[in-house]
Amino acid sequence: MTVFSIIKTFFTKETSPPPVPVESRYTGPPGARAAPSRHSLGDDRLADLIARQQASSQSVMAGSFELVGLDEIKEALGARWTDLAARASQVAEQGIRQRLSDSDILQVLSDTEFSICFAKLDRKAAVERAKQISREIKQEIFAELPEFSSSVTVKQYVAEIELKNLAGDTGSLADRLVLTLRRMRLEADRAILNYRRLLLKDFQVLFAPLWDPGRSIVDLNRCVLDLSLGFTTLSQFQAIADPDQMVDTLSDMDCLALTRALEVLHRSGKASKVAAILVPVGYQTLARSSTRREYLKLLSSVPDVYSPFVKLEVTNVPSRANVDQLNTLLFTVSAIRRDLTLQVNGNAQYLSGLDPTPLWGLSCHLSAGQARDPAHRTVAPEFMAFARTNGLRTMAHGANTIGLAMSAVDSGFNYVSGTAIHLSQDMPRAPSRLHPLTFPKRISG
Repeated sequence: MTVFSIIKTFFTKETSPPPVPVESRYTGPPGARAAPSRHSLGDDRLADLIARQQASSQSVMAGSFELVGLDEIKEALGARWTDLAARASQVAEQGIRQRLSDSDILQVLSDTEFSICFAKLDRKAAVERAKQISREIKQEIFAELPEFSSSVTVKQYVAEIELKNLAGDTGSLADRLVLTLRRMRLEADRAILNYRRLLLKDFQVLFAPLWDPGRSIVDLNRCVLDLSLGFTTLSQFQAIADPDQMVDTLSDMDCLALTRALEVLHRSGKASKVAAILVPVGYQTLARSSTRREYLKLLSSVPDVYSPFVKLEVTNVPSRANVDQLNTLLFTVSAIRRDLTLQVNGNAQYLSGLDPTPLWGLSCHLSAGQARDPAHRTVAPEFMAFARTNGLRTMAHGANTIGLAMSAVDSGFNYVSGTAIHLSQDMPRAPSRLHPLTFPKRISG
């Protein structure tokens, strides 16, 4: 992906965000746009800052940001591209200036690259300030230039640089600082890619039979993403990945889950009749235009012969999601794959404004909210009321104890899944009667 970058560099301990400092411009060659001029005033101030840090044996906090994804809209903008790109740079620079203190150091490296030294921020404060500036600059650019909102994201990176790594005679101090930061960023990117590769390789797709308590049969299987093999990798990945890298990875996992479900249907469909498979897709995958495009392209390629056996479950919807955006996304997906299931977490505040037209069912996980206590026989009253009013099927996931399973049955769920019902397995179950492993023989009232 071609990158239009806005690089900003961050340093040590705590500050407040008003006016702005001294600025200097880089005059280095095009191939080394991040190299500052040797005698710039900004470099002198940076040298003074480093000298003070050396006296107190402190390291330097540095960070970088990139505005990426503009390649997708460059061609569409045509002749307008140059002016709009320049305006985006101007908005970014102005936004950065407004968030600096008098003791901070700003150097303009080029029209699209910036170096910032936070003179009084520690690591935690630098990370938080980096996130704040990244988020707010992105919002300002999108507000003024909505053309950029379709695919642009902001990547960020924060690192602690030891002062000994800045020693040397090659180039200026600012040269060495930027080159060190770039090298560390490159190493971090390699680590992220490696963790991501392992994560995508190690996770498994299992199938949990969804039990119909009224008929004691299975006619639907739910895809379960098993991350147990890659749990350590996932934790390490989350620690170093930025939000956009997480969304990209989760989107790839959604695509792999759909692909593997289709492979299973292909292998088993010819030998025996297969119950339909409920395949999860994260809200974060659908909410971002670039990942939504990729997922819907894959979804459109599902052969017609498998269509009756593939149902989608939209998961991880925020409890305070924008209901208009959610309705739009559900209608967009339902144009390709009808009969969607929406997973509702906790006390979702969007149910009152939700359009049920594209929906086939509602689901929830029994580990959330009231369902943690088996004594509660009514699970999410608003959830049930909405489902019954609109004729939707209801599904309870995670019935991992007899108490939770009984609670789900007594609450009137149409389908229940979990280890108290049946263990997840490598292959989906064909439509058949099912007697849960430990479930008492009782009939729902």
